[in-house]
Amino acid sequence: MTTQASPAPAVTVAVLGTGRLAHALTTALAARGVPVTMLSARSPERTRALDADLTVLAVSDDAIGPVADALATDAAARAAGHGSTAGHEAGDEHEAGDEQGPATGHGVVHCSGALDLTPLAPLAADHRLGAWHPMQAFATVDTPIAPGVTWGITADPGLRDVLAELTTTLGGRPVLLRPEDRARYHAAATMASNYTVVLVDHAARLLQDCGLDARSALDALLPLVRSTLDGLQDVGLPAGLTGPAVRGDVGTIRRHLAALAARPDTAALYRAVGLAAHDLLVARGMDPATLAAIDAAFRDPDAPARHDHGDPTPPAHGDPTPPDHGDAAPPAHGDAALRDCADHPGSST
Repeated sequence: MTTQASPAPAVTVAVLGTGRLAHALTTALAARGVPVTMLSARSPERTRALDADLTVLAVSDDAIGPVADALATDAAARAAGHGSTAGHEAGDEHEAGDEQGPATGHGVVHCSGALDLTPLAPLAADHRLGAWHPMQAFATVDTPIAPGVTWGITADPGLRDVLAELTTTLGGRPVLLRPEDRARYHAAATMASNYTVVLVDHAARLLQDCGLDARSALDALLPLVRSTLDGLQDVGLPAGLTGPAVRGDVGTIRRHLAALAARPDTAALYRAVGLAAHDLLVARGMDPATLAAIDAAFRDPDAPARHDHGDPTPPAHGDPTPPDHGDAAPPAHGDAALRDCADHPGSST
């Protein structure tokens, strides 16, 4: 399902960064009529990014804090150069507008999925802060922002609506996140995206053991992965799970594990993922005896049982119990200097 793009909001955007996400975001915004510029986070001109209505730090997670520190230092030096009178006027205006946030109303956001707003704290006095993360992998610098992508938004009041409007302008789906949920949200993205690649890599190695070359092995698996995702989109969870575990085919699972004896790392992964399917099998209504046999087939006979599955109560897909978030400590940035990672060309998810 795609999301219809909405008209562009009347904001100017400056993107700091030169990596894959920076290029994709700049290209997508420009294509939809949003005035946007892209600057290197190491450029002497980077402070100009704060002149835009919205400054986007599209840099690596480790670089966000140092870049924010540098921008705050540069901005303070530039403000001091305008004279003390201007500084007093700006301070008076900010004090009068405290209830509504910074007087300028300009926003600064980072694009990390896992981090809250703590790394942007040096800019908090004069800017509204936010985190704006696309749940999409960017394999190359030419990968475009896809329609229908979910964007995780955590932001100060007043900036949330701007980020939500920009998200719909890009054809995406805005999702508001509490600061304490961002690491959990990003872990979900990592499992679904990055670790799918890990599973495909192990599967491709098995096909290479069968005589296929690396490219042929990948080409054989990609249509299977796509058809799995298509089925998952059509029928959802738990019905999207297929295969021998769903059929209760203990014999096939045992034959698989015997064939994986020469690849213990892959066998361990196969067992772990198979055991992790337990709740899906329960939700599909598998009878307890078959479920116990499936679990026993997956469990490593040389390792202690990792779960007690004696109470196979189906999980509530779509109506989860709110998790206990605890008291997560904010990341500490220290006095780290800007490094080459400031424009790191990494993917977002």
